[in-house]
Amino acid sequence: MKKLNFIFVGGKKLGYETLNFLLKKNFKPLCVLPNKDDKGFDNIFNKSIVKLARRKKIKIIKFRSLANFLKKYKNNLDAIFCLGSTRILPQNIIKIPKIGTLNIHPSLLPKYRGRYSLVHAIANGEKFSGLTSHWIGEKIDLGKIISKKKIIISKEDTGATLYEKFTIEAIKEFKKIFLKIIKGKKIITYKQKKGVTRYKNKHFPNNGNINWNWKGNKIYNFLRSMIHEPFPPPEIKIGKRSYYLVSNNLISQEKILKSPK
Repeated sequence: MKKLNFIFVGGKKLGYETLNFLLKKNFKPLCVLPNKDDKGFDNIFNKSIVKLARRKKIKIIKFRSLANFLKKYKNNLDAIFCLGSTRILPQNIIKIPKIGTLNIHPSLLPKYRGRYSLVHAIANGEKFSGLTSHWIGEKIDLGKIISKKKIIISKEDTGATLYEKFTIEAIKEFKKIFLKIIKGKKIITYKQKKGVTRYKNKHFPNNGNINWNWKGNKIYNFLRSMIHEPFPPPEIKIGKRSYYLVSNNLISQEKILKSPK
């Protein structure tokens, strides 16, 4: 297995588990660029990449310092792994690594480019979503594709459960791709069709607002798409009062009182 000079950009469960996998294989990044909300502490939903990097004595870098840091590795950087990240890397950084900048997106690209892909898929009543492994290119989510995998969306899936399905499959896919890279195997790619879907930048279905004129099934799909702990639950306004749709797991954890029988 060859030596690999790489940096790691990421967060959430996908980022933590893939970074942990790399470290267990004795591959240490030159630096780690975490998500903005990672303050170095684990929470009940995600483990901290910052905490892991500190424990393993890996340099943690800020976004504004990345380009300057990479100057000394300009001719000696093999790859950037961007996994579970909320960052958009500039082109002058994406183009540096010899192999490329790898991302795993939660949809079957080019469909559902951008943020909240799984939320939109549920809200639109899709039967399946998926993941796309690709090299980041000049336009967001339109780089050369390495692989795709379908993920079934059940009638009971919420934004949270579908994201968990995606995360599990994305971790498996990254491991496959990484092992190919370090064994020096050729990674076959193909170009995407451009202009099939517009990029969505932090844009919820219908701007996150329910429309009571929708048919019942569309309302159902919208509500379950918006359930994704730890984010606030869907808000429903009736008159001047607001009500919130809460998933059953919070009730079972006794975080919400049960109605008396």
